[in-house]
Amino acid sequence: MNPRTVQSSARPIRRAGLRESVYESILEMLVEGQVGEGAPLRVEALAQLLEVSPTPVREALVQLESTGLVKYVANKGYTAAPHLSADEKVAMMDARLVLEVAAVRRAAELGDPSVPSHLRDVLEDQREAASRLGGSGGEQQKDALREFLKLDHSFHDGILHGCGNHFLFRLAATLDAQAQRMRQSFLNGIPDADDVLAEHSAIAEAIATGDPDAAERAMRDHLERVLTLSLTQAD
Repeated sequence: MNPRTVQSSARPIRRAGLRESVYESILEMLVEGQVGEGAPLRVEALAQLLEVSPTPVREALVQLESTGLVKYVANKGYTAAPHLSADEKVAMMDARLVLEVAAVRRAAELGDPSVPSHLRDVLEDQREAASRLGGSGGEQQKDALREFLKLDHSFHDGILHGCGNHFLFRLAATLDAQAQRMRQSFLNGIPDADDVLAEHSAIAEAIATGDPDAAERAMRDHLERVLTLSLTQAD
């Protein structure tokens, strides 16, 4: 990869938590499509871009290989992996359904008021981001899209955190990078923002009222619709 091609969006890394920061920065480049499918991920170029030594970059690429976003080829090095095929998207969403439907049901049964409170706060911020999606384009529009998608991740993450089963959360974390990349396929626009907000609201309300059946239905309907939309979108 050429450092100049992503210079505008990449941020220099702070020394505190160096390894994690390098990992997060490269992950962001990958999920936002700043690095094309099959593009080489050269350690020295990334180290120069992020203003760090090569060692944490190598460590980050090894870690990213386990997410499926990065491939290692002997004698060639690391490259950005292809986006998920339609069949892979279906399989990944099936896994998310198993985990997140279980998590939302347990969150509703648990009755911890901090969970719906957190979800409503996230939802309020997501509505604000959605209100800025109808702009004329440019960086402000892209910033609003990124914020909307990050909040979408935070909403689902909040349910997994709040379900009372840390094993479910850890299992879901193995899908997280691919799920984020799938979200970023909507960076050219989110035609269903109102639907997302309505569905998130229904999920949060079902958890708040302690109705596990309604929470399960709402989550299932939401994820199945997201999959349908994703299959119609070009990465």
